[in-house]
Amino acid sequence: MTGFNSDDCRKSALISVDKSIIVYDANTENILHTLTQHTRYVTTCAFAPNTLLLATGSMDKTVNIWQFDTEALCQARGTEDQLEQFTEDWSEEDVSVWLCEQGLKDLVGIFKMNNIDGKELLNLTKESLADDLKIESLGLRSKVLRKIEELRTKVKSLSSGIPDEFICPITRELMKEPVIASDGYSYEKEAMENWIGKKKRTSPMTNLILPSVVLTPNRTLKMAIDRWLETHQK
Repeated sequence: MTGFNSDDCRKSALISVDKSIIVYDANTENILHTLTQHTRYVTTCAFAPNTLLLATGSMDKTVNIWQFDTEALCQARGTEDQLEQFTEDWSEEDVSVWLCEQGLKDLVGIFKMNNIDGKELLNLTKESLADDLKIESLGLRSKVLRKIEELRTKVKSLSSGIPDEFICPITRELMKEPVIASDGYSYEKEAMENWIGKKKRTSPMTNLILPSVVLTPNRTLKMAIDRWLETHQK
């Protein structure tokens, strides 16, 4: 078994002769993912330098690209309550890593210069981005605010106690019409239809090609969500 580290993402991966890859948090040693797509021995893997992408190669003559999101990093820290606390306790370096993961690497210097930590990040507004951080581009400010709002939504949804399996991996919101895609994961119907409609034939979760674009209603999950709502949102 061989290990590979990614300092930027604070993750490590182990490859083994059992055809699997184990991704874990290098700080806590908690397992984040067990990847089993390959059909023969996995011989190599490598993280991208500034994004949560992992490439794996196997004796089955395939190379797979795996995409992760920031939630996995947060989940490695423990319970839902700990997630909210951890986000607010992000250091300036944690914020820099998050910016890179969101495709905002060019802003790392500006955020560091202004000592933006996790608490400051969650409190940023369009005014502070323009006046304090001096980000002149309206489009760039809008993108930053959109990413911050997504982060706030994740923190809010997870800290509210909503089971993670009830949350759509695309929208990060409670699903109303869950459907099962050919990758085996459940998504909000409209979100997945829009994903496919943009000619994205890859799985939002694994980044692998979808064998089919057929979406099957997940009635069991729908019933579970409805029961949860009846209990928790009276």
